[in-house]
Amino acid sequence: MDNNINLNMVENGLNFISKSIETVDKPDEDLKYSLINLHAGIQLLLKELLYQEHWSLIFQVVDNSDKDKLKSGDFVSVNHDTLIKRLQKISGIEFDKDLINKIEWLRKERNKAEHYHFVVSADVLKSNIVELFTYLIPFIKSELIEPGYISSEDENFLEIQEYLNEFDEYVNGRLALLQESLNEVEVILQCPVCNQETVKFTDETDAYCYFCDKNIMNFSEKYIDSFVDTYSQVMDGGESLLYECPECEFETFLCLDGYQFVCLTCGAKPTQVNLTTCSGPRCNEKLIYSRYSEDGEYDVHFCDVCEDYFKHA
Repeated sequence: MDNNINLNMVENGLNFISKSIETVDKPDEDLKYSLINLHAGIQLLLKELLYQEHWSLIFQVVDNSDKDKLKSGDFVSVNHDTLIKRLQKISGIEFDKDLINKIEWLRKERNKAEHYHFVVSADVLKSNIVELFTYLIPFIKSELIEPGYISSEDENFLEIQEYLNEFDEYVNGRLALLQESLNEVEVILQCPVCNQETVKFTDETDAYCYFCDKNIMNFSEKYIDSFVDTYSQVMDGGESLLYECPECEFETFLCLDGYQFVCLTCGAKPTQVNLTTCSGPRCNEKLIYSRYSEDGEYDVHFCDVCEDYFKHA
């Protein structure tokens, strides 16, 4: 690849896709532009992947490849079928079958919109466009963002994701695709970024949102700010919703649903059956782990503070 050649395919591709989303919720006469712009945007991103392999591959006939023609844009670029085949066989990209099917649907509908009388149900069209994004966004992240062709903080890409999150069809489709992975997570937390219950939390340095598909920085702080209204609770005369963790002793221990607890510092995830309150005189009923005697009976015990008090009383 010649680094002096800049075709701006990524930037243009994302712009077309952004324009597509802007019109997907418009009246029927504007909806066809969602098809046309989305098709153009996807083609440009796919061509960028081929270009990264070698610039000559974006010519339909490789033997006709010429850098001067490439710079001027005066050439026949690779058609859709050849583009997909080269990405699979030369670049080694494994496409999700559903993504390929949706792109093929898009190609056919786009041809109808451009060249023929365009008659289609607006609801059906919108639903299919939004569903396509459930497969396209993960593809962009894995094939274009991870290798660094697109920045994860790219303004256009972030705008596309934010707008898509307003569509129930997109959100529900993404959640359905993620369900298998989420089923393997012991305790799932709500994400302070996307508000979906799709976060796997281990400790303060490791929180991953499956829906956002990225690690969440400063997760504990963001989670508390977004979902734990400690100030109002205390001001109204109640108790803080955050307790001292029996594991790490930080006051970031939270009850999620009356049964499941999680510490937003160390990641401890005990359930109510594993916990009790200290009955000693010094700690104001601190939460501690339950202990049982050998015969299975509950063994009354105290926290470290109260035990220390009794030792020196």
